[in-house]
Amino acid sequence: MKPLLTVLLFMLGFKAIAQDSTLIKPYIKKNSIYAELLGNGGVYSINYDRIFQLSKQVKIVPRLGFSTLDDVLIFPLEVNLLLSKSNTSKNFFETGIGLTILKPLNGFSGQLLTINGYDYNFDGRAVNTPVMIRAGFRHQKPTGGLMYRTGALLITGNETILTVGIGLGYTF
Repeated sequence: MKPLLTVLLFMLGFKAIAQDSTLIKPYIKKNSIYAELLGNGGVYSINYDRIFQLSKQVKIVPRLGFSTLDDVLIFPLEVNLLLSKSNTSKNFFETGIGLTILKPLNGFSGQLLTINGYDYNFDGRAVNTPVMIRAGFRHQKPTGGLMYRTGALLITGNETILTVGIGLGYTF
């Protein structure tokens, strides 16, 4: 009888640990849609990104965006790291690298497009892809809702300039 009682108490102890709320991994909303002004997409861009958690403090966030200006399609692509104090933080240091693909349409008549002070020179090429380096701040609650971000962007390619990007959107 004692061995059976010992096993039963032992099993109940495991059940109590399994119900401990500190051991349950919190669910984090991972998808965001947002508009960004003056960032990778030039004047504006509409973007989607998704969080992949690497550890409690580090998340990787791939991003895809779309914009159009003067008969040129603009696709900002980026991979960012979000660094925070904990798994449930809502404020992050955001850093990343990306590129912006510019594709002129048939209606585009020039060889040069200037956006945010950066001259995109097509020189007969169908696509122009400058590299972007980002460092900034991101606010995104783990439970979703309003998100915003701001950052400094270093654009490199034919020339190098520093600009800013300001984003506002929704996490779900």
